[in-house]
Amino acid sequence: MSARERASTADPLVLGIDLATANARVVALSAGDGRVLAARHAPLPTPHRPIPGHSEQRPTHADVALELISAVVGDLGRRSADVVALSVTGTSGTVVPCDRSGRPVGSAWLYDDRRATAAAALLADAGAPAATTSSLVRMAGLVQSGVRAELFLSTADVVAAALAGRVLAADTSHHLKAGIDPLRRTWPEQWLSLLGIDPDGLPALVAPQSVIGEVTVAVADRLGLPTGVRIVAGMTDGCTAQLAAGAVTPGDTVGVLGTTLVFKAVADVAITDPATGVYSHFGPDGSWWPGGASNVGAGILAEDFAGADLVALDEAARRHGPATVLRYPLRGFGERFPIADPAMVGFSVGGRGAGIDGDRIDDYRGVLDGVAFTERLGLEVLARLGVPRGRHRLAGGATRSDVWNQIRADVLASPVLVPADPTSGRGAAILAAAAVRNDGLAAVVADLAPVVSEVEPDPAASRDLGERYLSWRAETTRARQPAH
Repeated sequence: MSARERASTADPLVLGIDLATANARVVALSAGDGRVLAARHAPLPTPHRPIPGHSEQRPTHADVALELISAVVGDLGRRSADVVALSVTGTSGTVVPCDRSGRPVGSAWLYDDRRATAAAALLADAGAPAATTSSLVRMAGLVQSGVRAELFLSTADVVAAALAGRVLAADTSHHLKAGIDPLRRTWPEQWLSLLGIDPDGLPALVAPQSVIGEVTVAVADRLGLPTGVRIVAGMTDGCTAQLAAGAVTPGDTVGVLGTTLVFKAVADVAITDPATGVYSHFGPDGSWWPGGASNVGAGILAEDFAGADLVALDEAARRHGPATVLRYPLRGFGERFPIADPAMVGFSVGGRGAGIDGDRIDDYRGVLDGVAFTERLGLEVLARLGVPRGRHRLAGGATRSDVWNQIRADVLASPVLVPADPTSGRGAAILAAAAVRNDGLAAVVADLAPVVSEVEPDPAASRDLGERYLSWRAETTRARQPAH
């Protein structure tokens, strides 16, 4: 029985391959009901950052991914015969120099590599959007460094090539930061010419969820996969996490709260606003997925409350109620969204004063409130830009804090949903399932991205926090005004 025939059986399986910076993960998912049948993860090489601006990594992504697939196949046992498709997700902006077969010929330059300053300046002077973060800058830097590359690929492209035995078309999502046109699926010729990048060294582009190839018979035999497993064009890890959170209907939004706070949304039209750091991915169903990323988040707790019992602090913060201190809890300099200001610094206004019992609890609660206020401001900015207001979902590691989830719902004064497993690996598997089920992305997501809980706001807390939010927003405006 071929993979195409197995896709029509009662419970075909799909694989999601997630390539983060620090590790890789492979998830085997039921394409019918979303059950995870097996999952494996392994570390990737530690990024090498010898001096500021340099950030690279040994390009072992394909080797690690294939080893994990083999391990997952072994865990599935007889069910491995039901695998019909897979998709790969990774961090956007990383560039891997490769030969014509898609094998790396040098280190991957990671998304945060900033060494090619001359190329970035050229793009900026020419008016290219997002010049400092464009992956074209890293491609130009690799060319100038003397790396003999015939192709420049993303990490997802490299893994797909290893599975297919040849270079496949690349999805528009992973290459969005190169300034591509996601609708026409074309590379920006004027910027390529400016930087001396040969367009023949770039893959063809397709929309996410397109079937782009199959796992070769030789690779399938080596990994224990059945023949004919389809390779589905993926999306970046932020987008696949959005899929796994269930946000695919216009008006759906997600606040991914980990070290930082990332905003994801769905709209009918592309929304791009450099003034606030908003850009849009093109979704598999023709919708647009605008978003932005703030530098505030849970990361500041590791610094300001290092070694503390955060569970106990959460409970104390719950009993305490809204903080008397107003905080924009930035670490260091610079904010990206909902305020785009590289010189911005955080602020702390009011509070009980030094030496008062409970001041530490007030300051802790001030961080929780301040992040939630930032989330509300971000959603207001997205609404002003044209994102309709719908259901908001909470994702990221911070959702383990029920207290913080409640504060976020109270600040927004509306119910929020907490997805069961909003991880990038699950999202990649959902993309693969959507390609083989053919019953629409929304229907697939409804089946495969369950919600674990809904948090209702407390009306009294919402009133109090709403007043505090207005004061916080005024302080935010005041803090950004230049001194006289």
